[in-house]
Amino acid sequence: MQCSAISFSGQKIKNNVFHSHPLTLEDDPETIFVCDGCQELCYGLSYRSILCKFSLDIRCAALNEELAKHEVQKAREIKATINHFSHSHQLTRCKIGKTILQRGWDLLPCIACQKDLCGLIYTCCLCEHFFLHESCLTDMQTQVQSLFHPQHPLHLIQFPLGVKEEGDTLCHACSSNVKGILISCFECQTRMHRSCAMYQTRKIKHDCHDHRLLHLGKSIFVKSSPECSACYTDCSDTLCCCKGCNFYIHLECMPLPYRVKHRRHLHPLTLTYFVVEDDLEEYYCDMCETKRNPEHDVYYCEECTYIAHIDCVISEVEPPEKIFEYLDPDTSRNKKAGKSRRKSTMHIDEYDEMQGIQILLKDLEQVKKEKKKEKVKYSEEDEDAESSITSEEEEEEEEFKNNE
Repeated sequence: MQCSAISFSGQKIKNNVFHSHPLTLEDDPETIFVCDGCQELCYGLSYRSILCKFSLDIRCAALNEELAKHEVQKAREIKATINHFSHSHQLTRCKIGKTILQRGWDLLPCIACQKDLCGLIYTCCLCEHFFLHESCLTDMQTQVQSLFHPQHPLHLIQFPLGVKEEGDTLCHACSSNVKGILISCFECQTRMHRSCAMYQTRKIKHDCHDHRLLHLGKSIFVKSSPECSACYTDCSDTLCCCKGCNFYIHLECMPLPYRVKHRRHLHPLTLTYFVVEDDLEEYYCDMCETKRNPEHDVYYCEECTYIAHIDCVISEVEPPEKIFEYLDPDTSRNKKAGKSRRKSTMHIDEYDEMQGIQILLKDLEQVKKEKKKEKVKYSEEDEDAESSITSEEEEEEEEFKNNE
């Protein structure tokens, strides 16, 4: 970095190539601001104009004229100001600066997805803690539908109106404090993080509970995990839940078959925790051809790279209610003992034999139905023949009487 011939007077810059006004050094080392020279979100000391809102970080303030012009050109490609329905003030486009990355700052999550800031973002220069990924802003909607509250649509509450004091509002999905952009049902007063409302989940019907269960990954419970209703340990991994009954259960505590044969695929499908398809970060179920959550367990054929939702598989294995009769629901599950994945207590050969018997019984039932149909058909033909003979006899008798 080459320094320019900047005229300093104590803590002031009288002349600089970025701005016509004199700039004064701000003595707050904890300041978070957008540098108008490089258009980066910065942390630390800055030079600011008393007459306007122009700011420079220490690095840009020391650049010579040539390098400063180069920074201005790059900043023009990034800088933009927009009005957005999520906030009452104008939003400024910028990128994450090196001072933020070097500090390893974890207190600046995106207020939409709650994940760490990276790449291009939007911020409000008038409000604290308004940081939004550009991708989150692009995908944001004023109204969403969520499986956590399917009864009514959920509406976005404009920031900072949606920001509450610590402990004031709990998320209906993850049960932690709601910060950032708030999604709410006006009829039920149900409130959620936007990231929770948009969480990609599936409903699973299982005999362990009367209602359908939501399949959840570990990322939805950031601070604290719920207690499993089966083994009474924390659900720190994938789980299923019924929010209405406050019912949570490890996926490992549900008696799911470890391997199944399905009519839609040639080879057996194995219950698998995590499958990486490619580098495109697009994950699909090969059975229903819809998107799937990569956090969720799936049924998988390694030979064909065939992947299917759990609910897609067990809902069509015939007959589905018979699967669980052959599994032991009381098998102990102790995460602390290092059991991260329990297989079915039934041997694979036994399960394959059971499925073969079920198919054979189904075929026999079909043969029985066909024979019954044939019997009915023959009976109807006999009745028609008997009726025809009776009619002929009546005609002959009538003709004989007429001849007499």
